[in-house]
Amino acid sequence: MVKKGLFLFVVLVGLLAVPQPARAQEDACATSLLDCYEKAAKIDSFWYRWAGGLDCELRFTSCVRRAVLGR
Repeated sequence: MVKKGLFLFVVLVGLLAVPQPARAQEDACATSLLDCYEKAAKIDSFWYRWAGGLDCELRFTSCVRRAVLGR
């Protein structure tokens, strides 16, 4: 019983320790997304502004993918 509890504790600590670097990168991705949206919002043309926002979302998706997968 004690061995099982100790094993579970070690597994949980290991799982909690793994995502921290990715989480920091994801926060940086969110900050970059907000900065990109701000730049896109300043564009005068509706269609260029819309395309700029779409580009921001694609960059955000790529950034999160790299943070999670490490590629």
